[in-house]
Amino acid sequence: MPFFFKATFEFSLLFLFLLCFIHSTNVYGLKRTVREFTAGFFLTACCESVGVLSGAYVYPGYHFYLFSIPIVNPASWISLVYIVMAITNRFFLKESYSTNFLLKRLYNGSLLVSIFVLALVDSSLALVIDLVMDPLATIYNWWIWVNPEDVRVVNGVVDNYNFDTLTHLTTPDNPIADYFSSFFYQGYRYPTRLFGIPLINFIAWFVFVFVFAFQFRWVESKLNWSEFKKTIVLWVLMLVDVPFLCYLLITPNF
Repeated sequence: MPFFFKATFEFSLLFLFLLCFIHSTNVYGLKRTVREFTAGFFLTACCESVGVLSGAYVYPGYHFYLFSIPIVNPASWISLVYIVMAITNRFFLKESYSTNFLLKRLYNGSLLVSIFVLALVDSSLALVIDLVMDPLATIYNWWIWVNPEDVRVVNGVVDNYNFDTLTHLTTPDNPIADYFSSFFYQGYRYPTRLFGIPLINFIAWFVFVFVFAFQFRWVESKLNWSEFKKTIVLWVLMLVDVPFLCYLLITPNF
């Protein structure tokens, strides 16, 4: 039974990624879809990897990994962000912003303010989803916020955890863990909790979605830019985001 639930969770989210990718390709075209999905995947994969390597949390018991994190993690993140932005577009713009970019009709024609507001709605919707999803995922132990040393192992199986292998249960020794170790008092990670989950997790969700949505919407608003230029600019922004967001969201220990 634990294997069934863990596998169902993993494969259903990978299938969701595939559906969102196909839908985006049909609606917006392949170039924009590849730009959006690869950039979001890269941003999440890098920041989540740093989070795991820093010792903040672990993702044990999955079947498909990309270095230190399960592939389903960044794949599901960009899928949910894509869905959230699509809902925001429908609600505020009545049609895709990739055609006429109707943002200029909002807020007295200020494009940046309009993008800011839409990104704020995107991140708020994503936060609502996370407030529901993360407590359930934590109950089923699809990721672990406690110290790995505190996890009970009985007869080779993690006690009360929804997986039957110890894959990626501990943080490997690495320079990133050494650097961030001073930010975790006596090895304890993020004592301020909401629904049993560190408060910083929800803050990170909000900030990550807001930053990505704002930057992506801004890039796509440049109707006079070529597809190549849009891709290069978005990827440069992602490369800048990774170290900045990692430091900003891992170092707090409140």
